[in-house]
Amino acid sequence: MILEKRKVLFVVPDGVGIRNYLYSDMISGLTNEGFDVLLMHNLDKELINLINARLNTPLNQIELNFFREKKIQTLLRESTTFARLKSNARTKNNPTILENWVRGNVDFKRKLFLHFAKFLGSFLKNYRSIQFLESLIEKLWKDTEAFIHYQEILMVYKPDLIFITHQRVPSLVPFCLAASSLKIKTISAIYSWDNLPKARLPIRTDFYAVWSDHMKNELLDFYPEIRSSQIFVTGTPQFDFYSNTQLIISRIEFAKRYNLDAEKRWVLFSGDDELTSPYDALYLKDVAEALVNLDNIEILFRQVPVSSVDRYRNVIENFPNIKHIPPLWMKGQNWNSFFPLFEDIQLLTNLCFHCGTVINIGSTMALDFSFFNKPGIFLKYDVLKDPNWSTSTVYNFQHFRSFIGLDAVVFIEEKSEIESKILQVLNTPESVAVDRIIWRNKIVKNDFKASLELEKVINSVVEQDFFSKNEN
Repeated sequence: MILEKRKVLFVVPDGVGIRNYLYSDMISGLTNEGFDVLLMHNLDKELINLINARLNTPLNQIELNFFREKKIQTLLRESTTFARLKSNARTKNNPTILENWVRGNVDFKRKLFLHFAKFLGSFLKNYRSIQFLESLIEKLWKDTEAFIHYQEILMVYKPDLIFITHQRVPSLVPFCLAASSLKIKTISAIYSWDNLPKARLPIRTDFYAVWSDHMKNELLDFYPEIRSSQIFVTGTPQFDFYSNTQLIISRIEFAKRYNLDAEKRWVLFSGDDELTSPYDALYLKDVAEALVNLDNIEILFRQVPVSSVDRYRNVIENFPNIKHIPPLWMKGQNWNSFFPLFEDIQLLTNLCFHCGTVINIGSTMALDFSFFNKPGIFLKYDVLKDPNWSTSTVYNFQHFRSFIGLDAVVFIEEKSEIESKILQVLNTPESVAVDRIIWRNKIVKNDFKASLELEKVINSVVEQDFFSKNEN
């Protein structure tokens, strides 16, 4: 049944949701299904113009205004985050989960504040106490200008459903509370396969879209107050693009475009952010040194999109076997407006298609390559002794427990293994990481197109809500 003038409000709090949702077929699919699609955002006009041009349908837009938390709200939120990490570490018997508590450098004032939050969070001994404090945060938000503002906006536009493109933004709590007060159904997509153990669910919505049954079980484990009926297993649209053969160009054309040698074999070194891999440039150097005498191999290097190439520059300049292919992202005027161009999706698709393997410190790119049935390589040795960082800690993170019992990726545990293991992967890919497809299917359901599945979910929730209201 198609209802006239049904409205879906997409909330895009930052550039993260652009690639997965605004560049996917979801918007056009919903429009064809008879929905009016509204877009609430705080993104650059330049970006919205690009999206409108691609969709060939101008989107109705609403400005997303963010409101600052009061100090007490921030303190309570950080305290419950620490308490949840402690609870998750205990539940899964995995102390590395606590490594997610305030990573990176902070100034003295912030450090003192977080120390107090940790102290307070340590008194939350059971799950009910965590929930009580989180309910207090919600009560504090309901007595703010933010809550009233969002209520007024929603009463004007009257969406039938709200879809939030990722769950990690605490400042959307009053927005979700306003929607709930007006009985407007909300769905939040869980952004990444490693987010749930890290206590990165500050908002509560009516429903959740997750990648797989594995992620659904994690959500139920870490948030037992959420019911199974609230969770939809939809996959994620970020991998839909890999089934679009129109995005792939010939090897010769790709080589010409990026000044590569089409006769050589290509290995992708995909960079990590500084928190994940603070010595990433040294790892790139190790790989370049190991392969420098192999004239038939080129290393294609792509840094993580939101980071500068500066820390790698010296290595790139000193090793001609490294070919730098930067991500096609742009930075807008706002702090949160780093965003991908659609052309970056084509670039990433071709890197996965034409390169024999990807190598790095434990990134999601191993999943990307598995969509082309190619093994990924994870570096699992320390280039320097650092009491605050080690690959032995990294690979004990909770999301890597999905490897247990599976030969999912190739691990390089010594610098001396780099050449031989890369050659093994390139020469006989069928002999290594033999369970990579099983692992991928565990992490992300992909026997259907995620954008189409999300359209079905939205249709289902809106229709169910429509009939429920009419019965009442």
